[in-house]
Amino acid sequence: MSFSKRLRLYLTGFFMGLIFILFVFGNKIFSWSYLPNDRVLAEIQTIPLKFSNQSLESLKLKKISLNFIKDTVLSKGKINFKMSNAQALPCPHYVLHYESLKVTFTKCKDTVVINTID
Repeated sequence: MSFSKRLRLYLTGFFMGLIFILFVFGNKIFSWSYLPNDRVLAEIQTIPLKFSNQSLESLKLKKISLNFIKDTVLSKGKINFKMSNAQALPCPHYVLHYESLKVTFTKCKDTVVINTID
């Protein structure tokens, strides 16, 4: 068997396997959250979100929508671990920065509470 035949056979099997994996796993295969910032943000997306009265007042004053906070700030922000207390029990406290916004939140097992938005 010549090299070109072996290469074609290999590539055919490789692409069939790739299509099978994409069909079975869908978009989940491309999520990568092993860094501390990414892990916390990924966990936030799976837990129900609540807003404190103070954070709701800040949103009204700054004219920011809840969807912007949920979809953009809590998914693209950077957590400042020096200002956060990630080891607090029972619920760790985090400080997140996105552009000019500073969001403090508490992440418990059942809920995430947005405490302040500055």
